[in-house]
Formats: sequence, structure tokens, C-alpha cells
Amino acid sequence: MPRPDRAPLRWGIAMLALLAGCAGVDPQLAPARSDAPWRPPAAPPTEGFVLPPQPALAALPPTEDFDAAHVYTLPELVDLAQRHHPATRIAWIEALNAAQAEGVARNSWLPHLSASVLAGYQRRRGESEGRLLDVQSDGSGHAAVGVLSLQWLLFDFGERTALAEGARQGALAAGIGFTAVHQQLIESVCLAYYRLGAARSRIAVAQRALANSRQVLEAARARHAQGVGTVLDVAQARQGEAQAELARVQAQARERDAYHALVAALGISPLSPLQVAEAPAPRLDRSAEAPVERIVAEALARRPDVQAAHAALLASEAASRASEAASKPKVFLAASASRSTGAASVSALPGIGQQGPTLNLAGSGSGAGVFVGVTVPIFDGGLRESSQTQARQRVDAAAARLERAQQQAVQQIVAAQDALRSALASAEAAETLQSTAALMHDAALDAYRHGVGTVTAVALADTQLLEAGQALADARAAAQSAAVTLAFATGALGAAPR
Repeated sequence: MPRPDRAPLRWGIAMLALLAGCAGVDPQLAPARSDAPWRPPAAPPTEGFVLPPQPALAALPPTEDFDAAHVYTLPELVDLAQRHHPATRIAWIEALNAAQAEGVARNSWLPHLSASVLAGYQRRRGESEGRLLDVQSDGSGHAAVGVLSLQWLLFDFGERTALAEGARQGALAAGIGFTAVHQQLIESVCLAYYRLGAARSRIAVAQRALANSRQVLEAARARHAQGVGTVLDVAQARQGEAQAELARVQAQARERDAYHALVAALGISPLSPLQVAEAPAPRLDRSAEAPVERIVAEALARRPDVQAAHAALLASEAASRASEAASKPKVFLAASASRSTGAASVSALPGIGQQGPTLNLAGSGSGAGVFVGVTVPIFDGGLRESSQTQARQRVDAAAARLERAQQQAVQQIVAAQDALRSALASAEAAETLQSTAALMHDAALDAYRHGVGTVTAVALADTQLLEAGQALADARAAAQSAAVTLAFATGALGAAPR
């Protein structure tokens, strides 16, 4: 009896060994020790725990549509941020993806049509044993097969409708989130702009205080030269000048910090030489305050977070309906048409990423069939009941999140309105304080020049004038910021204040 051919078996074992060798781990992709530096494969050596540079990452893209010679106002800064901040592009892409998902859900009503074509060579070798003799067989043949298949879900008790409604609510929530991102961006740019304006006002106040302290020093020197002043007066005046100079330097440092915060809020390159226009003087008017009840009622109807929570509740309710419909029968239509040529026998077509259609073709021939079927889920170990329970619980959680969003909205609105009221009152008081401090400073300096005052009184008046000016700058910026915060809390911050 001849020995069976073991060449295919040896080839199969060799291929398996080769594949197993390819599945190994490259030791260069992981650190050798826990305390040793690591670097990527084929990278130049570096000192210590420092990664080698990647030149492709070193290029910082410039900000498009940016004019370094233009002085930007607040509305222009908001427009610049909306065009260049990465957060707006991310929210936009997420909204587009959600809309695509809603379109995919609506397309589930359409039939699924697929075509498969297979051509190749088939060979079979075998051996059969009998009582008296063994028979060896060897057969081969070429074949080509083409199949067109159709699958169409006709009725599913509303599962697809519920899934499409859930996807639609998800798309609406993404659009609401896109609007929320823009409102948050407008708020952050406005607040950074007002902080920069306050910092610039502090510089102006510090510069005026420095000029006043130098006038006091000149008066002290003049009195000392006339023999009516003392060295202590001159030294105290010099100390006041030094303190004013320190206040000016600190104000300039705060202005640079506020500038960098504004650039970060805009989302542009930090290397861009941005020129910002001076903030206009705020209009402090408390007569236009609306009742908080009316503000809350209007805000709850338009706040993005409340609308997003409501859309999430509707989406969870749709998912619950889809979960209930999934446990009911489904009616479907299936059809196929096939054609084969050659001498091979084919029972199924291999597929890529999906299961191929099942056939029973031998030799040359063709066939077609149309079927209507019903699938009825009978038992799955309680999986459907668990899914329905989870869906109902998600509905309850979404309802609770909506209630929490409404409560937080009311709290933020009430707090923002109180903050605005306090900021307006503080700004009015700061204006009065600044005017009285300026009057006191001028009177003290004039009295000292005429020999009826002291340098201590002048220094105290100078300090009080500086503090009053800084308090006024901060109070005005706080009032403007509080107005923006209230508009944001009510969901009405659709553009930059003008």
C-alpha cells in the first residue's frame, strides 16, 4: 500500500511556525528596565529621560485671517475665537457625526443588497478503504460563482422607528452642544477682555500715582532747600515714589498675564502679536433689572444644558421603546440569485467582514429564490428582560439629570443676578470714593506746598488715591463681567456685548 503524501502537512506546520514567529513582541518598543531611559527604535540617543525631537511637530501653524496691524474690538475678538478656537471645530465635527448617525438609523428601513463573485481552482485527493482493496481518488476543476442576495426587514414592531428617534435626539443634543460651546467661548473671551481692560486701567492709575509721588518729592525737596522741611520728609517722599514705581511694575505684570489669558481664550497662536482696543466705559444702569421670576422662566426654556438634558431624556425613552420592540417577532424578506460555471462544488461563499451566503452548487447551473420569514425570540436566558430594565433605569436617570440641570440653572441665574446687583453698587461706590480721594489728595498736596500740611498726610492721600483708582477699575470690570455672566446663565449670550 503506498504511503500517503505528507507534503501538505509539512507545509502547513511550517506556515504555522512562521506565523507564530511573526507574532512576537519587539523588545525595542518597551523600556528595558523600570529605571532606565527609553527611546523609540532607530532614534538618536538622548541624555536622560528626554525624548528625541520630532521635527514634524515643531511647526506651529500660523493663525489664518489674522491682521497684526489691526486693533481688535471685543466683537472682532469673539469672531476671531469662533473661527480659530479648536473647541468650535471639535463641536462642529461631533454635530456632523451625530447627524450622520441619524441618517444611518433612517436608512435601516431600506433593503440590504449584496453581490459576491468567486473564481478559483479546486482540487481534492482522498483514499477510501474497502474489504478487498483500497481506492485512491484525485480530482480537480475550475469554477466561477456569482451570487446576488437581498435582505429586507419588513416589520419589527417599531424598533427601527424608536432607534431612529433616539438618533435624531442625539443629533439635536449635539447641535445644542455646538451652541453651548460657542456661548462658553463668548463668555471666556469677554471675561478675559474685561480683565485685560481692568489691568490696563490699573497701569494708568499707577502711572498717575507715580506722577503724584514725584510731585510730592519735588515739594519736599523745595521745602528742604528753603529750610522749612526736614530730611525725614524728603526720605519719606522718596519712599512714596519707590512704592508707586513698584505698583506700576506690578500693574504691568498683571497686564501681561491678562493679555496671555486673552490669547489663550481666543485659541490663536501665542506668538501672534495681538493688538486689543481699549474697553469702553461701562454703562452702569440698575433701572433695567427684570424680575428674577421672569428671567428664570425664559432661561429654562433656552439654556443649552437644559435643552440637552431634555433631548437626552427623549433619546433614552426612545431607546427603552426599542428595547421592548426587540423582544417581539420580526418579519423579513430574503431573496437570492446565483450562477455557477465549472466543475467545482460550492456550499458557501467566503466573505470579508461578513458571513457569505449559503449555497448548494455543483458544476454549472443557476438558481433563484424568494422567501418571507418570521423570527420569534423565545428564550435568551433573561437577556431581553435585563436590557429592558436597564433601559427603564436609564430613562429615570435622564429625568433626574434634567431636574438637576433645571435646579442648577435656577441657582446660577439667581447668583448671577445678585452678583450683578452687587457689582453695580460697588462700581457706584468706587466712583464716589475715587472722586473724594482725588479731592483729598489735591487738598493735602496744596496744603503741604504752602507749609500748613505734612508729608505724611500727602503720602497717605496719595496711597488712598491709588487704592481708590484701582478699586474703581476692578469694580467696573466686575460689573461688565457680571453682566456677561448673567447673560450666559440665562442662555442669552449669543454674541459679544456692544
